Amino acid sequence: MKNSAFLILLILSSCACEKVIFDLSYNNQPIDNFESMWTEFDQLYGLFKVRNLDWDSVYQVYRPQVDNNMNDQELYEVLVGMLTVLNDSHVGLLPTNSDLPQFQGGIGGRIDTIRDFSLDIVKENYLPTSIETDPFTYGFINDSIGYLYVAWEPEEKSIHELMPTIVDFFRDTKGIIVDIRSNTGGEDRGGQAFASYFTDQPRLYMTTSIKNGPGPDDFTPLEEWYLTPQGSPLLQPLVLLTNRSTVSAGETLALAMRILPQLTTLGDTTTGAFSNAVNRELPNGWLYSMSIGDWRAADGTSYEGRGIPPTLVIQNQATELRLGQDKVLEAAIAYFN
Repeated sequence: MKNSAFLILLILSSCACEKVIFDLSYNNQPIDNFESMWTEFDQLYGLFKVRNLDWDSVYQVYRPQVDNNMNDQELYEVLVGMLTVLNDSHVGLLPTNSDLPQFQGGIGGRIDTIRDFSLDIVKENYLPTSIETDPFTYGFINDSIGYLYVAWEPEEKSIHELMPTIVDFFRDTKGIIVDIRSNTGGEDRGGQAFASYFTDQPRLYMTTSIKNGPGPDDFTPLEEWYLTPQGSPLLQPLVLLTNRSTVSAGETLALAMRILPQLTTLGDTTTGAFSNAVNRELPNGWLYSMSIGDWRAADGTSYEGRGIPPTLVIQNQATELRLGQDKVLEAAIAYFN
């Protein structure tokens, strides 16, 4: 599962005082903690080429700042400085058994400051009635325009259980607004299954590969991701709404939807964090996460670190939301008129 928030999902069972990485043994000393993290990123991180980043040069900047007499606060600041260079929202650091704050890289570390979307405002001011079946909220804006909010992407099985009812619900609409603003991620396969209910033919929309060895070019072969038509698909015009808090599997869903010929996108650029991430542990027990793959659009474009731009950029302002107005949604409604 992929998620926008930096969550430590696994507590590793290895001893916190010593750790073996690629046949190298590390003790719980500041220098070894630094070397452990730098080495694991060097051999497991999947985005150095995409980000055009020389990790050896990062070592030359930050390694001299570490000595075994420094305290946890000082070590934390060096490690955060090094991780910040990656500008990756799937990179984070959680100092366990410490009052030090959790760190998340990239725009993901600032997402909680973004206030440009409220589902409550949509329901209160634009949807006369709505149906809520997690992860979906849906209804009719008016007699001819449907609205479907996707909060996150569950597993493929759940999508196939829910979507036939939703397809029937929207069968006779003039157009559908699919809203994935502030979508928090989930399962890429779930997004693939969802988008497949809007296509009448197979469509390649994404390729992925995962770092599988210590060398810079050690990656699995490219896996191609296709949309496959499901039942009698919805082929009427679509508008997809995104914002800066659309992240991770929400972004791979955006890749899947934007390949559809009947779709246009409105709102703001997405976060820019696509790859799967794994959680790791330092010798001192601190936990961290890293991106391990290379996720790309069908044409080979990587949107890591910069996000997917919409066809038309429209940004809600906090003052408008306080008045109960969603100008992005209003622009989508106007698109069908």
